[in-house]
Amino acid sequence: MLKIMGFPGEYIQGEHALRNIGDIATRHQFKKTGIIYDPAIEGPILDKVTMSLKQSNLDFISYKFPGECTYETIERLSRSMEQHDIDSIIALGGGKAMDTTKGISKKLNIAIIICPTVASSDAPTSRLIIVYDANHKVQGVEKTNRNPDIVLVDLDTIVKAPARFFAAGIGDAISKMFEVNQCKNSHGLNSFSTPPLETALLLANNTYSNLITWGKIAYEDVKQHHITPSVERVVESTVLLSGLGFESGGLSLAHALIRGLTAIPELATNLHGELVAYGTVVQAVLENREHIFIIELINFLKSVDLPTTIAELGYHQEISDSMLETIIMHTLQNDYSKNFEPPLNKENLKQAIIKTNHYC
Repeated sequence: MLKIMGFPGEYIQGEHALRNIGDIATRHQFKKTGIIYDPAIEGPILDKVTMSLKQSNLDFISYKFPGECTYETIERLSRSMEQHDIDSIIALGGGKAMDTTKGISKKLNIAIIICPTVASSDAPTSRLIIVYDANHKVQGVEKTNRNPDIVLVDLDTIVKAPARFFAAGIGDAISKMFEVNQCKNSHGLNSFSTPPLETALLLANNTYSNLITWGKIAYEDVKQHHITPSVERVVESTVLLSGLGFESGGLSLAHALIRGLTAIPELATNLHGELVAYGTVVQAVLENREHIFIIELINFLKSVDLPTTIAELGYHQEISDSMLETIIMHTLQNDYSKNFEPPLNKENLKQAIIKTNHYC
């Protein structure tokens, strides 16, 4: 059987990396580019990009991201950009702005430069596009024809964003060692619909090791808006290593559980990585990891202000049986839940959730 692994064309990381975007675009022989940007980064961050493009004598047209990645938004912006004859597109912002830009890139078959302004997830390197409806509910999952041509991570921008986003990136990445190994052990498939190569496991395992070693130090540095070697290591782990690991290695319970948790309105407002952090503890408990290992994981997550119980996710009442049933039903409906050995069922998942919320 074939085994496939996907990579972005280039991954570039460094202080003030966005100042080089004009030179990078010129090197790739782009002539006219479109920019999709989050309203929150209007000002110095957007100016850094447009100034660099101007200095390289590149034409560009900018579009403010309207706030939701929908099929209608992708279609509307694609038509507009097609009229301006662009040959490349830049995503400047968070996950939904990136996904919208990926959708436009796919529709117009043009090159894409992903520029995350927060390190809150590992989405920048992947082909996946999560599409929502006008009511902010998931409507579909699409895939671009290839991984992004360029991923450009500006560390100065990352460390100036709220530290909560940096912690969420750690929460999203910490699960990959557990999930990729479960996918392999259960004969699951990655996002390319093949079994994972050993390289994906290597990257996922290395991600965990890096985060346990450098995560707390880096988090404290980011709270002071400092770029340090530990910050560089952790950003590389949460954006690049974790991204390659999840897409080419596969996902499991920690991400399946998100579907269940977000079915509870009081939990749905948490960041993606915060939900995954909690889901990782549930997965570690269900895997019957050694007590000392789980305690180390919990203590680490707490040290970077990530939740390890449903109460820490914001639900302070007693968990009712109906709430548990809702979480479990939606979790088991997610395809990622099949990537687990021994197989998940209502009872073992219920017991793992209960045990996690009283783990000591």
